Amino acid sequence: MTDSCNTDLDYLRNVAESGAQAPLIGGRFLLIWGGLAVIACVAHWSILTGVILIETNYVGAVWLGYGIIGLLANFVAARGLSGKPGIGSIGNRVNRVAWQYVGIGIGLYFVGVLFSVTALDASPVLFDSILTIALFGYAIAFAVTAALSPEKWLYGPAWMSIAGAAISPAFYGRPELYLLIAAVILFAAVVPGMRLMSKEPASSHE
Repeated sequence: MTDSCNTDLDYLRNVAESGAQAPLIGGRFLLIWGGLAVIACVAHWSILTGVILIETNYVGAVWLGYGIIGLLANFVAARGLSGKPGIGSIGNRVNRVAWQYVGIGIGLYFVGVLFSVTALDASPVLFDSILTIALFGYAIAFAVTAALSPEKWLYGPAWMSIAGAAISPAFYGRPELYLLIAAVILFAAVVPGMRLMSKEPASSHE
């Protein structure tokens, strides 16, 4: 076997070992976005059902607040990752990219729905489909992260997200949809986020 082949094999072995050994760093983002989504979904349900006595038009303000607070909290949390051991591992890199593209996809789909409803007179029920798209995105991000990290239990949240996405269309146009999604996100994102945070290594300067 040539030196080149040996070098290639060593490289692939190092890549595999980095994904298999390094702990995942990013549970804080699941906690931030998942926690805010649970709050927003419950608030949305509360407004639609009259538990909170304000006009239903204010649900838009709820989700606007979700986005603004989430971005600010995300920025602050990202700064706290510097110095974390294993941040450059294959598992953490894949996890970071997967969730970035999930977020971008959800955001662009929201813009498309907003344009369709406001400019093309599409049904406002389309807004409910954003939740379905989001859960399918969660499932993909969890699955690829589980495949390339030691946290194989993340396949559980992936299947939970798929199940929630599959069931959600049956609730389109009904306030109960938002309680369903809140429950799914609580167990598929918030709880895993807390578990991952508890396993994070300390920063190198701590």
